[in-house]
Amino acid sequence: MDGRLLSALAEITEEERALLTGGRIEKERYAAGRDFIVDRGKMLRRGELITLRPHTRFVDFPTHRHNFIEVMYVCAGSVAHLVGGREVRVQAGELLFLGRHTSHSIRAAGKGDIGVNLMILPEFFDAALTMLDKDSILMDFISGFLRRSDNPDQFLHFQVSQVPQIQNLVENLLI
Repeated sequence: MDGRLLSALAEITEEERALLTGGRIEKERYAAGRDFIVDRGKMLRRGELITLRPHTRFVDFPTHRHNFIEVMYVCAGSVAHLVGGREVRVQAGELLFLGRHTSHSIRAAGKGDIGVNLMILPEFFDAALTMLDKDSILMDFISGFLRRSDNPDQFLHFQVSQVPQIQNLVENLLI
């Protein structure tokens, strides 16, 4: 990964500064209402189908769900998620796709554990779905991943850190 980009992503955010001085996760920053459902209205600007945000480090992120699809890309180090009671450790160069309404928590990441979260509305994938073979396992997974919320532990973990084409693609997205 480009060193300048990694340095920019490693900068401590205002939220992280507060956490380092004893602060806590401010649920209202992410969610509205009683349940901890990270809300698309708080994370994406009106009209956006996709946005990117650095992953918050230095604190265990409590169990939550999203009303959008989340894709985490780890740029350096690793980030551990707990999904359905199972630890999923995402290493540098890997992707983790979390379906809408997938309940998960995230263990505290350290200073060198740099990740970004892509927050994607299901509508973003509508055009891509028309290009997939209708009778494939991938199509079945993706359509369920995007549309159904009856499987609370749905995720895909792509261990692709050694695939240069994917690394280049992700880096170009981040620039």
